[in-house]
Amino acid sequence: MRPPLLDRGLDRRTLLRAALFGGAGFAAAPLLAACGGAAPAGTTLAARVEDTQAGTAGAVIRPISEQRGLVGNLDLTYVAGSGPGDVQNKLLSGALDVASMGPLGAVVAAEAGADVVLFSTSLNNHVRVLVPENSPYRTVADLRGKKIATPPNNSDAFRSTQLALAVNGTDFTAEHQLFPGAVLAGLALFDRGDVDAIVTIEPNATRLVGKGARQLATIGELWSQGTGEDPNALFLNGQGATRAWVDGNRETATALATLRLKAHEAIQENPQLLADLAGSYGIPAEERAAIALLPERMKSVYPVVWGESVFGNLRRQTEVAQQVGLIKAAPAQAPWLDLGGSA
Repeated sequence: MRPPLLDRGLDRRTLLRAALFGGAGFAAAPLLAACGGAAPAGTTLAARVEDTQAGTAGAVIRPISEQRGLVGNLDLTYVAGSGPGDVQNKLLSGALDVASMGPLGAVVAAEAGADVVLFSTSLNNHVRVLVPENSPYRTVADLRGKKIATPPNNSDAFRSTQLALAVNGTDFTAEHQLFPGAVLAGLALFDRGDVDAIVTIEPNATRLVGKGARQLATIGELWSQGTGEDPNALFLNGQGATRAWVDGNRETATALATLRLKAHEAIQENPQLLADLAGSYGIPAEERAAIALLPERMKSVYPVVWGESVFGNLRRQTEVAQQVGLIKAAPAQAPWLDLGGSA
């Protein structure tokens, strides 16, 4: 069955800007032009980056990089955020120089007038669909028409869920009762039983499994069902910045890409690090079942490749997103690049 196209009845630019800024609202729009300039040159490689956030897969990157001396001559200013969606808004408003950004988010940003580029690896897709232990629902298809808590609708996690459902012939937003919001808000809804299911990111999914929730599918598995492609190769996001910032701070961007790659290599060499750093994820020591699952469930979240092998998947995501109506068209200039030596 051919996947349904999204309703295009509303003004396209209005929809795009609404999706891009989500909870931040249109107040952020006038600031887009302000974030294009390069930072002044200095003796160290300065950048404003997103801080470690408990409840996100990136929470272990700062402690690993600091414990292993990977920061080098980078002068990093860590800016707090509230999770998926929020950090992308901070990047586009100029509050951050570098933040996580997915391929569809970069394309939507381009359609709204912001030239954002992904310059380094970050995270493979780690979005999961879960139901309570006693739920009667056994497949994602069973959730049609049901109440689902989700990440913010301008987040990479939400967009990848839309994409994975679309390639299976389902319009995620039209065929479910969605409750998008901050990750913690979604978890509270799920915990109270106010929703039938939750779409959430790691490590929260692992914590829920450790407490008895059932995982129906990963978004990678749903993508594979609809495309026949490797479920473990679906890329979620990279380190993103405005193209102007990368062009004006290439040495800094390269150093950040190298730091991220080396942190991921440390995880691949010793996945037990993820259990050892459970506290950074925000997982209390008494959740022993969840902590024991971290190395197995989350090792694949941290890729150690960047370049054409990844870009092929990014192109495929944007091609499919255009086919099913999630984006208008891929930008003329690809919103990703290889700085050389970063992979």
